[in-house]
Amino acid sequence: MQIYKSGPALGDMTDKFRQIPFLKAFGDRYLHEILNASRMIIYEPDELIIPEGAFGDRLYVLISGKVRVVKQKNPVASLDQVGDLFGELSALGDETRTASVFATATTWCLEFNPGALQKLPAVDRDACHALLYRYIAEVVAQRLKKTTDELVLAARELEVTRRKLAELRRDSGRESWDDELDLAINQLRRTKEKLALLGRASEAMPTQPEIRLELP
Repeated sequence: MQIYKSGPALGDMTDKFRQIPFLKAFGDRYLHEILNASRMIIYEPDELIIPEGAFGDRLYVLISGKVRVVKQKNPVASLDQVGDLFGELSALGDETRTASVFATATTWCLEFNPGALQKLPAVDRDACHALLYRYIAEVVAQRLKKTTDELVLAARELEVTRRKLAELRRDSGRESWDDELDLAINQLRRTKEKLALLGRASEAMPTQPEIRLELP
């Protein structure tokens, strides 16, 4: 881990960060304050960024590179879009990390400390908190919709499999039984694996428009 810049040094780079959705949400008025409460960190491949089960109050914005989200030693997501957000739920309160996050390439992250906003005047502090929570709520809502859509699809696949197996039990001939049964079993296995993955995954990110940032 290498700290590239932090605090006021980042605050002087507002022009480079305006296009990132998370930072854009704060507008020009508060962007400088958010960057002052942040630091840019460079992680090497396979380096741990967030440990599962640990307390954390920082959230991270992916600037470049790629990260892998792992829950109970099972990979559940891979993030590689500029502006992807992770670790944000811990910013809402005293929460332990629900998954680990590892860099899978040389990765630049903006680490934001919401606690630093307490130093702002009351009006600015409340405004920044409101913008922060609204953005996180939007991210969580998008993830919930994505997960719901996936679960609906998985449920349909399970129903198709159930009907297929019922048909095979009723009227399949021995010559075709083995091939069709193998097909149904493989479909059921894939669906079960998908459901298990969805059950473990809570860190999937919403898709963001492609963004490129040039940093020294």
